[in-house]
Amino acid sequence: MHCNSNTIEKQLKIIHACEKGATGVYYGHRIIAKIFFPNMVPSLDEMHQHECEHFSIFVQYLKDKNISKGLPPTLWCGAGIIYGLFVGALGENSIWVSTARIEEIVNKELDDAASFLREKEPEIFKAVLEIQKDELLHQNIAADKADFSGLKSKIVSKLATQCSYAAKFVAACT
Repeated sequence: MHCNSNTIEKQLKIIHACEKGATGVYYGHRIIAKIFFPNMVPSLDEMHQHECEHFSIFVQYLKDKNISKGLPPTLWCGAGIIYGLFVGALGENSIWVSTARIEEIVNKELDDAASFLREKEPEIFKAVLEIQKDELLHQNIAADKADFSGLKSKIVSKLATQCSYAAKFVAACT
């Protein structure tokens, strides 16, 4: 089955779902970090706050355009929390590897969304570009702190990739 994202509705649903999922991922990471890696908490708190802000922006766009959210945001957040806890349990480096990989994918997806929205929805296009600044910051912070060598890092990176694209697929199909 193929679900495309070549409509404004699908683009908004994908971004909305992925931002809510990201709030859950960072929430899960923060739970583990507060217990085992307190040095990570300030960065993760800031990233979590950004994702909450991004989610709110896209909730408003969905409301303004009278577009349904698809699956309930609680589902996206809950799945993100489970993923965040699992990766967090693998260690501090796993959190940074996962964050760097997911944010890399997010930035590619936001590039695609921006290209699609540039002419069709200039206001949303500008919002995507603003959000992307935060996402690039998250990616750079995580990439600077992550050690990508080793089997565990490669597995975490692959898991992050598969989960990210699975979430996008489900969001595009709902």
